[in-house]
Amino acid sequence: MHRTTTTKIILQLIFTFEDYVADKSSMVDLKDCLEDREFGTERSRNIFNTIRTKTIKAERQRRDDLLVQRYFEEACAKALFNFGRPSAPYDPDAQFWIIPLAFQLAQKLNLSEDLIVNLITQY
Repeated sequence: MHRTTTTKIILQLIFTFEDYVADKSSMVDLKDCLEDREFGTERSRNIFNTIRTKTIKAERQRRDDLLVQRYFEEACAKALFNFGRPSAPYDPDAQFWIIPLAFQLAQKLNLSEDLIVNLITQY
């Protein structure tokens, strides 16, 4: 998937999910980074690190309700960082996990899968 298309999809997914998630802060950080086009920057790496800390906390607390959100956010953050073509990128397949995790998050939030299908097929 092309970087421009992927960033548009990520942004639309975040706009869709942010009103339904318990903790919006990481979604807001990702959205701001996307809108500022800060790919491969220290800021994009820091966003991932913050999300990863939240993921570990949710895993320790066995907060399944938060884990899908965190996994989705991690995939987005990794992809954003990698789009800057850094010398030490995250997992190269990170961007390909965004859509499957979006479906899982939609299910967890009781949102229609059709909403996600319609969103991604417009690109």
